[in-house]
Amino acid sequence: MAIFLAYDGSVNGDWIARYAVNFAAHEGGGLTVLHVETAEISSAALADKLENIERVAGLASVPVDVRILPMRDGIHGGLLECLPEGNATVVVCGVRARASRQGFLRRTISEQLLNDQRFMTVALRVVQPGLLGSVQRLLMPVAGHRPGIRGARRLLGLLAPFLRDLHLLHVVAVGALKFRRLSVEQAGQLRHDAQLYLDKVEQELASALPEEPIRLDALARVSDDWVREILLEAGRFRADLVAMEAPRASVAHGTGFGDPLEIIFRDTPCDVAIFRGPDRLGKD
Repeated sequence: MAIFLAYDGSVNGDWIARYAVNFAAHEGGGLTVLHVETAEISSAALADKLENIERVAGLASVPVDVRILPMRDGIHGGLLECLPEGNATVVVCGVRARASRQGFLRRTISEQLLNDQRFMTVALRVVQPGLLGSVQRLLMPVAGHRPGIRGARRLLGLLAPFLRDLHLLHVVAVGALKFRRLSVEQAGQLRHDAQLYLDKVEQELASALPEEPIRLDALARVSDDWVREILLEAGRFRADLVAMEAPRASVAHGTGFGDPLEIIFRDTPCDVAIFRGPDRLGKD
C-alpha cells in the first residue's frame, strides 16, 4: 500500500501524522505528506512542522516525500491531484480537534475524502496523543457490509505491529419499543444469530493478523442504542482506539449534530478511526 497523509499543519495534524508514520513503517515503504497551501499557517511554521514529521519518520526508517500543493477547486481538489485511485492507496486524515457548531466531521476535508471512495480513507480523532499512534488495544465494531470487512482487514494489517488485543463488537440494533417488549427467548435468539455471524467475521479478520501475540475475542449484544454500546464497551475494554467503518447513510448525506458518528467523536474515551475503502473498485 501507498500511505498518504493529508496534513493541515495543525497540532492535531501532528498527532495524526504519528499514525501515518506507523502505517508506512509497517508497509515498508515511504510516506507521502500532502499539504495544500492556505493562509492559515506561515511558510516558516509549516517548514518546522514538516521537518519534525521527517525526523519522526526517520527514526522509524520511513522515507518522506513532502508535496506542497496549490488549491484546485478547494483543498479537496488539490489533494485529489496527487492521490492515485485504487485499493493500494491509503489516505490518513483528521477530523476537527474540537467540535464546531457543525460537529467534528461535517464539511471537513476528511468527510469529502471518506465520500470519494476511489481509495481507502482513514479519518482520525486523537484524544490520547501520548499513544503516538501505537495502538495495543483495539475495539472494532462490526456491521454487516462486505466492503466494510475488506476495509477492516486493510486497517488491521496496518495496526498489527503494535496490536496486542483485538475486541470485535456486533450490536443488533432494535427499536426502543420492540426492545422493551423482547422476551428472554427472543433476545437470546437475536444474540445467538449475531454471534454466529460475528464468528465468521472473526475468522475472516484473523487472516489479516499474525497468529501471535494478538488476542482476539468477539462479543454480540442486543440493544436499542448501538452508539451507547460502543462507548460503554470502549470504556470496559480500556481501548486505545475504536475503529469502525463509516456508516454509509451518515456520510453519504452529510453528518450533523446528533449524528451517531458525531456522538462517538464527542464522547469517546479513546482515539477513534473512521474508515472507508474504495467500494467501487471491487475486492482486494
